[in-house]
Amino acid sequence: MPPAWICRSPEARPSARYGQKTHRCFRNHHHEPPPPTRPKAYSYVRFSTPEQEKGDSLRRQTAAAEAYAQRHGLDLDDLLTFRDLGVSAYLGANEEAGRLGEFLAAVEHGDIKPGSYLLVESLDRLSRKKPRKAVRLLERICEAGITLVTLDDQRVYTEEVLDEDQTALMVALLVAMRAHEESAKKGRRVAQAWENKRTNAKTKPLTSRAPGWLKLREDRSGFDLIPGRAVIVRRIFEQTLEGRGQHAIAESLNREGVPVFGRGKIWHRSYIKKMLEDASVVGTYVPHRADRSSGKKVRIPTQPVNRRPKFARRNTNRRMERLPRRDHARL
Repeated sequence: MPPAWICRSPEARPSARYGQKTHRCFRNHHHEPPPPTRPKAYSYVRFSTPEQEKGDSLRRQTAAAEAYAQRHGLDLDDLLTFRDLGVSAYLGANEEAGRLGEFLAAVEHGDIKPGSYLLVESLDRLSRKKPRKAVRLLERICEAGITLVTLDDQRVYTEEVLDEDQTALMVALLVAMRAHEESAKKGRRVAQAWENKRTNAKTKPLTSRAPGWLKLREDRSGFDLIPGRAVIVRRIFEQTLEGRGQHAIAESLNREGVPVFGRGKIWHRSYIKKMLEDASVVGTYVPHRADRSSGKKVRIPTQPVNRRPKFARRNTNRRMERLPRRDHARL
């Protein structure tokens, strides 16, 4: 056989009838096929609490994805990564408003092509919703042509695998059942703990969070007024009863350079409004509980607790309530 660099195509061999000799076509004239492209892979990382970010969770999940991609010849995208850090998957927040939702949208719009890989530590990183909904999410990803790999057990899920391998479907369902039950149990424990805190709120502060004019005592037995800030709050109430609007009060505080209570840089009308409506000015704290029965988080007030220090007299609150409606519109 002739060497690989000899070109035998008719176009490269001049006709013998013109008295020309056959010539050789060197290697740089030979067009080799381009190297095959490697499948694209994307990493999805999730953990539910901010405390996990201080630990090893992010590094562990990232390193596992990189190692798998290297072993299996995948082109791991290091620019387009999907991370839901401190986002719970129990109610699907990562799927609805998180980075997992962005991945699904990119797949549906064709920005991520069929044949790509999604690398996750385990199926419970994707979802901790009710098992049938978690499995439905897995099916949605695979039916879009994406190969999903769970790195902790090295399982590969595709539409074909889910159709033909009943064991893979059973494993996915069992993982979803375990993950959902773990999150549900944790949710019940947290809810019970907060219920106990609300019950004991008369003798022990429910939380360290408080309005800007209060501070928690070092022994956590209660709250104390911050003297300089208490004067500002009294002034705001007095000016409101005199008929001044929220905008005017905020402007005067900014003009005088009065320090803002929170992290803001200037006083805003909205903060004045919240202050005027806060029951803490007369020593009342209203705990809330979270209700998610409608699919959305709704804060529901519970039994008020007269625990916090007060500095506005109750008759001041009654005077506020008796202000004409047109004045309330300015408050």
